[in-house]
Amino acid sequence: MKTSPGDRARPDLDPEARHTPPSGPGSCPICGSGQTWLYRDDVVDLEYFVVPPRAFTVEKCASCDSEFLIPRPTEEELPPFYPSDYHAYNENHGGLARLLVQVRARVRARFYGQLIPHRPGHLFDVGTGDCRHFDELRRFLDLECAGIEIQPDVAAKGRARGYDVLDGTLEAADLTGHLGTYDVVSMNHVLEHVVQPRVMLERSFDLLRPGGYVIGQLPTVSSWEHAIFGHNWGGYHFPRHLQIPSRRGLSGLLSQVGFEEITIRSAPHIQTTISLQNTLVRRGWRPTMHNGKTPIYSELLCAALPYESVAWLFDQGGIIDFRGRKPSG
Repeated sequence: MKTSPGDRARPDLDPEARHTPPSGPGSCPICGSGQTWLYRDDVVDLEYFVVPPRAFTVEKCASCDSEFLIPRPTEEELPPFYPSDYHAYNENHGGLARLLVQVRARVRARFYGQLIPHRPGHLFDVGTGDCRHFDELRRFLDLECAGIEIQPDVAAKGRARGYDVLDGTLEAADLTGHLGTYDVVSMNHVLEHVVQPRVMLERSFDLLRPGGYVIGQLPTVSSWEHAIFGHNWGGYHFPRHLQIPSRRGLSGLLSQVGFEEITIRSAPHIQTTISLQNTLVRRGWRPTMHNGKTPIYSELLCAALPYESVAWLFDQGGIIDFRGRKPSG
């Protein structure tokens, strides 16, 4: 087990320290602890079969139980991890999945409406894709939407839809004109993809009006699905997921950044479909994949739904929703 100075002091109490990332190559990117240990060395992409230019292993934090890739990739290494047929850029859903996406948009719009006391509300989304989800949300809620997207050609598609979309990463972006103006900063399935998750949350904090909310969704190791599927778990999504927090680790990170009224709860989701698919692929099945999905994806989805429903009811799902509020003062 490696050791280092250990957990850092609360960065929200010191503006200088707040933007200082954890030190040491083996430091946990979620809690900052240097007490980590080698957990897995079978980092394989079972969906797109991307082979990184160097080998990665997975370390587990002894302090907060989060998991993360070592060595830490650089931001310049990330774009090739996302092939042209990556599902987030090609959301041509089948019938059942399309229905679930529409239901999700309606539920999210209702939820955002509860957080925003005035109309129109102002939403900043991290990882906008081509902004088609903005179109869906605005069918149900009066929103002004903006955001940031790492892929320039995809960001351009969002701007073509009429939205204010920045190129690049939130950690490095020029946010002039955006600071302190948003009711909600959303980051659905983004925090696990970035090199510096703490800095992303700090900059989200700065984007918000007093009393505004950061909300998001991501996989967690604190779940039945992680325990059942092991190295075939869909939440790993290597090499694109650079860290996967535990519930305890995520809650502590949000608190350290300065958020209050933190809530974390299992989200209705279908990630177990990918866990089932990964299990088949690792056992030697090599079908033609389309956007990271096998020809029997819809059948696997139907098989996963009963389990996902039970895991959600018992708050043990592999995907969690999180929320934190910026203090009104």
